[in-house]
Amino acid sequence: MVSNCPKCGKTVSEDSVYCPYCGYGIQKTARTVQASAGSTLLMVSTVASLILFALSLKALAQIYGWYPPLIAQNFILYIQLLTVFTFVGFLFGLLASILSSARRSYKWTMVSAILCTLLSASSWVTSIIVPASNWGTSLFYFFLPLLIPVLIGTLLIYPKKAEFTHVIRKDKESS
Repeated sequence: MVSNCPKCGKTVSEDSVYCPYCGYGIQKTARTVQASAGSTLLMVSTVASLILFALSLKALAQIYGWYPPLIAQNFILYIQLLTVFTFVGFLFGLLASILSSARRSYKWTMVSAILCTLLSASSWVTSIIVPASNWGTSLFYFFLPLLIPVLIGTLLIYPKKAEFTHVIRKDKESS
């Protein structure tokens, strides 16, 4: 049996998983390494956000024990911002990684991934402007584990819209 590729329209055999001409995933099982790597990177950033969220909660609870009250008041706003950014980034990262792993709803995957990227960037910027901040610490604790994985993951998933659309189309055809 033969059929046509939904992307390029060329004739392919019915048992093909990918179109031999354009690489489009024809079967439900067709998943590219690129989108799978993007999903994994989103999950790495999600775990990093969760860890930094827990650390920022701990810092909020102990800030007055570390610094005198007047100095602590300067830091508390930044730590509250970090807490909010890392928690909301965790939520959007979790949603993006779940949706991208299941190849469901490209639109919501990208919205969640972009919001997670923006929140990770906000966490990094906040860590830079904290009074007495250190560029090395900010780079090591916020830029590398939070921003880089989610940014690369989002960029890897972005061109793979066909994988998401195709799975949804197959589900609609089968019902």
